[in-house]
Amino acid sequence: MLWNHGYYAESGYTYGFYPETMPLRLHWAALVQGHITPKQCFRYLDAGCGQGLNLIIAAASHPDSEFVGIDFLPEHIAHARHLAQACGLTNVTFIEGDFIELAANPAQLGEFDFAVCHGISTWVAPAVQTALFQLIGKVLKPGGTFYNSYNTLPGWLGAIPFQHLILLEQRSKSGAAAVKAAQASMAQLQENKAGLFAAQPSLTARLQQTSKQNPNYLVQEYNNQDWKPVFVTEMMDRMSAVKLNYLGSATLADAFDSLLPTGIAKLLGDQQSPALREQMRDYATYQSFRRDLYVKGRRVSINPQTERPKKDGHYETRTGGFASEGNFDTYSAVLDAVAGEPQGITLGELQKRLGKQTEFKPLVMTTSLLVNGSWLFTNQTVEEQGREVARTVNQGLANAAAAGAPYQFAASPVTGGACGMSEIDWALLSAHLKGLPKNEWPRYVSEQLGALNRTMMKEGKPVKDSDSLAKLLSKSVSNFQNKKLKVHFLG
Repeated sequence: MLWNHGYYAESGYTYGFYPETMPLRLHWAALVQGHITPKQCFRYLDAGCGQGLNLIIAAASHPDSEFVGIDFLPEHIAHARHLAQACGLTNVTFIEGDFIELAANPAQLGEFDFAVCHGISTWVAPAVQTALFQLIGKVLKPGGTFYNSYNTLPGWLGAIPFQHLILLEQRSKSGAAAVKAAQASMAQLQENKAGLFAAQPSLTARLQQTSKQNPNYLVQEYNNQDWKPVFVTEMMDRMSAVKLNYLGSATLADAFDSLLPTGIAKLLGDQQSPALREQMRDYATYQSFRRDLYVKGRRVSINPQTERPKKDGHYETRTGGFASEGNFDTYSAVLDAVAGEPQGITLGELQKRLGKQTEFKPLVMTTSLLVNGSWLFTNQTVEEQGREVARTVNQGLANAAAAGAPYQFAASPVTGGACGMSEIDWALLSAHLKGLPKNEWPRYVSEQLGALNRTMMKEGKPVKDSDSLAKLLSKSVSNFQNKKLKVHFLG
């Protein structure tokens, strides 16, 4: 077997951010399901850290804690180390390592309070997966929390023939070319009413989705020889073998069975076995991707970037294939109460503000769903040291973005996560960090965009008229100040 163990290693992974892996979100998800995790001075392991941006964002928000990222692709680790150095981070370490080799000597890594494995376990060879779980089981502290996201059945049943066709095409073509060839063949089969599409109607939507996705993501998703979605109960058995017990979902909406249709919620509630309950859930929702929490042995604020529904609208939350509409008045009352506290509010304080008639358990569910839907976000008190670390990190990211790096997220110390960023946002954040007067920000943005050979766009068209450009720049500055700078970077 070659060094890559059959994993597709010819192109780097995307520069993603995964909110559910952030320590504060993990803390919240575990807490609503009865498990307490540390919020300070913890150790956090990212097994399969990719390009490292997600871990750097986490480390920037928790300067009192230690973060370790492992990946077997040298170019991923090289990028991650360079970025961490450019951001001035000293509490994150990146290791080029093979899970099989590391599992043979786990003591070298020490113990961890958190371990996360995002999108790795059902893409690697069986021997690598076994070693990965053995490693996690050995380095996780008693009481530690493990986040594992992976592809599941039955949701991937329809796409298995497509992935198999990609592997066949890959025998004679490069990864991206193999994907394109398989897409073209599938399109012809569908056009000629092949029986596969009648038997697997979900395949049509899956193929339509691939036409819009990042090519780098597609080859990492589909081109691995050992790509194999599993049933949740199979994963539970593998976790049990390394002393890890299922806690619940890191997807907050999935933590509340009451969001499901009444009959299905009753069916799940009647199950005495967690394994049977979760398998029934996946059958009911046709689940294709799970974010599970396993264990060994909060503050919230308004997110101004997510608009509230209008009076005749609703707060929709999805769990699997089912949509649940939250009571407009109840959800709006919670948001109104939180909006009155710019520095955030604890659940206990929120309950008092809403009145004695508000029961705590339903309030936990309501706020969790509002966090899941991005109307609220978790909030933490940030000391000046933490703010300085975040400023240094974000300046490094902004410098890289100014040179053309494809980063779309900045570290948000207040939320313990990230803030989505456009090229204009990066320029404005850089202007703020450099201490430029606000009246110079529009000029600075224009210069930064010009250096990247970009221009301001409106409705898909470049803005050339000076007056229109000035108005658009002014609006961009205002939106950045009110919706991002104050909330994510100043608190």
